[in-house]
Amino acid sequence: MATVFTGTMILAVVAVLVLPRSYTSSANLFMRLGKESVGLDPTATVHRVLDVERSRDNEINSEVEILKSRVLLEDVVEKLGPDYILHTSDEEAGRLSSMAQAAASVVRGLLYGRITPTERAIEKLEELVIVIPPRKSNIIQVRASGRSPEQAQKILQCYMDAFVDRHVKANRTDGSYEFFVDQSQHLLAELEAATSELRDVKNATTLVSIEGEKQNVQTQATSIESAILQNERALAHSDARIAALRKALKELPPELNAETARAPNASADAMRSQLYTLQIQEKDASARFTSLHPQVIALRRQVAETKKILDEQVEIRSTTTSRLSSVHLGAQTDLMAAEALAAAQRAEANSLKEQIEAVRSKIHTLNDNEIRITDLTRKTQLLDASYRTYVTNREQARIDQELATGRISNVNVVQPATLVAKPSNPRVPLILLAGLLLASVGAVCVAFAAEFLDPSLKTSEQVESELGIPVLFSVPRGAGHELLHN
Repeated sequence: MATVFTGTMILAVVAVLVLPRSYTSSANLFMRLGKESVGLDPTATVHRVLDVERSRDNEINSEVEILKSRVLLEDVVEKLGPDYILHTSDEEAGRLSSMAQAAASVVRGLLYGRITPTERAIEKLEELVIVIPPRKSNIIQVRASGRSPEQAQKILQCYMDAFVDRHVKANRTDGSYEFFVDQSQHLLAELEAATSELRDVKNATTLVSIEGEKQNVQTQATSIESAILQNERALAHSDARIAALRKALKELPPELNAETARAPNASADAMRSQLYTLQIQEKDASARFTSLHPQVIALRRQVAETKKILDEQVEIRSTTTSRLSSVHLGAQTDLMAAEALAAAQRAEANSLKEQIEAVRSKIHTLNDNEIRITDLTRKTQLLDASYRTYVTNREQARIDQELATGRISNVNVVQPATLVAKPSNPRVPLILLAGLLLASVGAVCVAFAAEFLDPSLKTSEQVESELGIPVLFSVPRGAGHELLHN
């Protein structure tokens, strides 16, 4: 039992002294809220996108997967070199003899075959680096082991640097800034061309605003149509008045009797005076001549004829005075005025027809121009909106590029890779405690094995039982040795 116990403890002490030392370096990453958590890459916001549910757990798990990715191992091996990972340390590698190095090369060839040193370094580095996912925390812990404190710290620091670079690249799109610069310049050229074309069309059509011009034309058309309706009503009224006046003129006499005057008949009085004169002459002739005298006969004939004429004349003569009818003249004046007004109204109607035709033609032209101007305006607005969007995304991409250049992200290294001089392996207390337990258990087991596995017969009962012969007497172990010695 003592031999087993002592040997086991010696092996434990030798293991503590012989086993290679392993050192551990640890670092902590704090995942804070940043643009990677609340925003999207500019290339993802060019068009409308649906709101994607993104929790902090998913984000942290994604970062953990990046930390465990093979590409980080490749980056570290590429930066440090396979020899730095595969060799224990620079000092220990220098102490290895050429024979030991040759033996190690033979062993590696037998174990790994044709696997390249880079691949073996990646596999070993995957064993050395441990990523501890957080639980209800935003802190991710990363550990790396090495044959020396410096090696463990250097490996972990290089690993953290590679992760930060990969994290920055994973949250942005390469070439996005150049893409938005090119697209914004292209859209600016198209916008300037569309704006120039819209300006030329407005200048050619003398339009300032489609809506304003439509309002003006509509107002003109409404005014002219209202004037046409008023003209038609006035012209109908004038035609009706003219017809009524013409009818009245036909019925009204042009002249009216003004007055009737009674006066003595001047001709009868003159004839009577002449008759008296003839009678005097006839008496004078009768007094001088005989009744058969020619002069007397002639005078008597004249007297008789004058009497006859005088009898036919009236004593009082009526004189009637006539004048133009004022009603007829007024109706004729009104007719002339009505005809002149109707002629003016017909001329106005012709003018209004020409105006409404001109306005309708202008409306047709305006509708044609409106389609063209509306298309150009819509094109200009769309290009302007797209240009503004691309300029905004270009600025965001530029900011992302500058942040990536400065390695600024939502990942903060709250604890850089530590330099711990105390080895993490082998764990001396644990090995010694395990050796003590193993030695104790081994000693006890050896005792029980010796007790149960010893083939010798120690008691008289065992002799009688096993050999089948009676025992006459028994000698104690010590007395028998003395007797034999004597």
